[in-house]
Amino acid sequence: MSYICDNLFMRAFGETVLAWRLTRGMTQTQLARAARVPRTNLSAVERGDREVTLRTLRALALALNVRPGALVDGETPGASASPLTRAQMERIAEATVRGTSLSDPREATLARWLAASLSSQLRPVRRRPSPRQSDRAYFLLRSAEPPEVIASLVTRVVEKLPRA
Repeated sequence: MSYICDNLFMRAFGETVLAWRLTRGMTQTQLARAARVPRTNLSAVERGDREVTLRTLRALALALNVRPGALVDGETPGASASPLTRAQMERIAEATVRGTSLSDPREATLARWLAASLSSQLRPVRRRPSPRQSDRAYFLLRSAEPPEVIASLVTRVVEKLPRA
């Protein structure tokens, strides 16, 4: 039982580190250098295959500019953001379908991640992201917003798609 709990914790911790790294726009190599840990160790941490020492935890937190407790508690980058309003969700869905830009950075980022996640459903796609990019965008979307918000955004996008 202890092993299962430890393994789940390590996976959640690793996913939290990954979410912060991607949100900061860092590669594994960049984060590993900034935290002064081997890149292979960082990769194992992100996969949930390796535990971290307090020293490594502190180094990762400093390199990511986040509190160590946020990493341990599994707080994702968007966890402290205020809930999206209906108007914001409508703008995000509209921008996702039309491929237009938004002035609000949070809305623009969510629209970009949503578009990449749903690229196979969106008809006029200029440049379709790779499956890895789509998976990463969906991971970031999941890290930034609760499941019910993502479901609402997807529903709004589907409703706005032109009928074939």
